[in-house]
Amino acid sequence: MSAPKPKIEGTCDGRFAAVKEAFVENFAEHDEIGASVAVYFDGTPVVDMWGGFRDAARQTRWAQDTLCASFSVSKAFVSVMGHMLIDRGLLDIDKPIAHYWPEFAQNDKADVLVRHIFEHRAALAYVDATLKPGDIYDWETMTDALAKSARHPPFDKQPTYLNLTYGYLLGEVIRRIDGRTIGPFLREEIAKPLGVDLAFGLNDAQIARCATIVPETPPDGASLPVPADLDGLMKSMQGLAEGDGRFNLAGFRKSEIGAGSGHGTARGVAKFFACLAAGGRLDGVRLMKTETRDRAIAYTGESVDAIFGAHNKYASGFLLNNPPGAPMGPNSQAFGHPGAGGRIGFADPVSGLAFAYLPNLMYWGAGLGPRGTRLVEAAFASL
Repeated sequence: MSAPKPKIEGTCDGRFAAVKEAFVENFAEHDEIGASVAVYFDGTPVVDMWGGFRDAARQTRWAQDTLCASFSVSKAFVSVMGHMLIDRGLLDIDKPIAHYWPEFAQNDKADVLVRHIFEHRAALAYVDATLKPGDIYDWETMTDALAKSARHPPFDKQPTYLNLTYGYLLGEVIRRIDGRTIGPFLREEIAKPLGVDLAFGLNDAQIARCATIVPETPPDGASLPVPADLDGLMKSMQGLAEGDGRFNLAGFRKSEIGAGSGHGTARGVAKFFACLAAGGRLDGVRLMKTETRDRAIAYTGESVDAIFGAHNKYASGFLLNNPPGAPMGPNSQAFGHPGAGGRIGFADPVSGLAFAYLPNLMYWGAGLGPRGTRLVEAAFASL
């Protein structure tokens, strides 16, 4: 029996027909299993499409409400929570982290500023503790380990990407101020007001809607990405469950790993970024003032990462447009966040475009990969 054919559903404004064509082509010619893609233009949805299958066996079709892991796109959700507290006068980016989280001052970290989290200069891409598989899913385990850890070099010289620690660092500051962890904060302050499907700490009903994450097999002869510091990379990943299916486990989906376990639809991610593209306000919902948004997306530095080897351009909690790893169109002011395996969400305040793409097939290489890049290029070619 032949495999069922993928079904592409949703809506696409005629002006953005190139996005639909690229989306269909990804399934027909580039091995896409299942995905959703969405585009907003000047605050209006112009592409909202989904298709294919939620599982590697291609038995369960991707639905309108299928949730997909966003991985590091999640960092943008937590960043916005922090900027919302800044906007409300509750968080000062230039105060020491220990001002809000006294235990953090341990091990010579009393002078590390909140700003250093946003700018990936906190030098805590990993913890000193040895974590068992699954430990990274527990909030208290991770925040206690971070408080006790020392900074690693080169903390005085350049940004070093806070791979899976970013959300716990900023998230604990948020919790100390607001009283809520990032799951309830996202739900009550962002997702519900905007009417978007974004979540940390999924419940059973949400887990039942999740797409299965499927690693892609590299083609024969492919040159695999090589980190600058393999030991540092492995330390930054410790605490995750082991095996290819670790991102499909209930422990991961129910966790509040602010740097990676956020789930959503492309529709939800695109509307979230559309609100930021519009200055922090959309459909009568204000997340922050425009001047707060402007400070959040201002360039803060760049580096070739000492652990991961990638060249990143940073704002305060976002990555800036930087092809090929984080391609966001022709304008340098575009900001957002890519995620592992070729997913992305971003906003371009110059053109008014906001974009999101969430696939379940994880691109084998570094950066966005050809399927996502093709969609981004199609979106901007439509303007």
